[in-house]
This record gives sequence, structure tokens and C-alpha cells, in this order.
Amino acid sequence: MKRIKKMVDRTFLIYLAVGVANFTLCTGLMFFLFNAWGVNEHVAPLINYGLGNIIWFLGCKYLIFPGRRTSMQRLLRFAIEIIICYGTSYYIVAPMVARFLLNHQGIYSFFTFGGDAKVIANCEMSVAALFYALMNYLGQRYFVFSSRFEIHKKQNISQ
Repeated sequence: MKRIKKMVDRTFLIYLAVGVANFTLCTGLMFFLFNAWGVNEHVAPLINYGLGNIIWFLGCKYLIFPGRRTSMQRLLRFAIEIIICYGTSYYIVAPMVARFLLNHQGIYSFFTFGGDAKVIANCEMSVAALFYALMNYLGQRYFVFSSRFEIHKKQNISQ
């Protein structure tokens, strides 16, 4: 219980506000591109996360985890974290969870908003987006914007 209380703090609440706005904008764009414009089910999420991660990095830097300077190390951790979250969410978790969810008729009909041919992709993109958001928060908080991973050059002092 103490661990949960520690995670649900001011940082988490600001993360939720920025995250909900970013998620709504970018995920809405992804579904619009896929369902209305016919953009490929792999390209639409890439556009979504390309834009979303730019917004997200700026939100983390200036609103969620302010006062932490941007270094090449932090940018590298940010890129690595995004790749891991994206790959895990879209290519491992989403197909497995979507297969399970779509066995239920009520859930299946929920994802028909793009037409019957797009049900599986809409479900997978939804599952991936939600899982990505959770993984991304943990990765940003405990890996990207955590000062314990910053490696600073120490001056060599001769004794």
C-alpha cells in the first residue's frame, strides 16, 4: 500500500492530465488516419507515436519532471524506452490480448467503428495504446527522467 501511495503523487496526477490530453489527441489522430483515410495499420500508429512522443518529451521536461536538464544520455534513454514500449505494446501484448478480447461478441462489436474488416486492427491499436501509456509512464519516471541513471563526468583529482 505504501508503494502505491508513493507512486500516486503530484507527478502521477500531472502525468495523467498531460497524458490524457496527449493520448486523446494522438490516438484520435491514429484512428482517424486508419479508419477514414485508409493509412496502413502499422503507419498510423507510427505517426501517432512520433507526434505523441515529441509532445510527451516536452511535457515531461517542462511539466511533469521539471528542472532536470536534457542530456544526450537522457535523449538516448528516451529513444530506447520508446522503442521498447512500442515494440512490446504493438507486437507482443496487443495481438495476444486482442485475440482474447475479440472472442466476446460485445467486445467485438465495439471495435466495428471502422468496418468489419478493421475490427482486429482497431482492437490491437486500442490495446497497444493503453498498454503503451502505462509502460511509458513507468519507463519515463523510473528510467528516462530518473537522476539515478545520469552519468556525470567526474573530474580526475590527483592526490
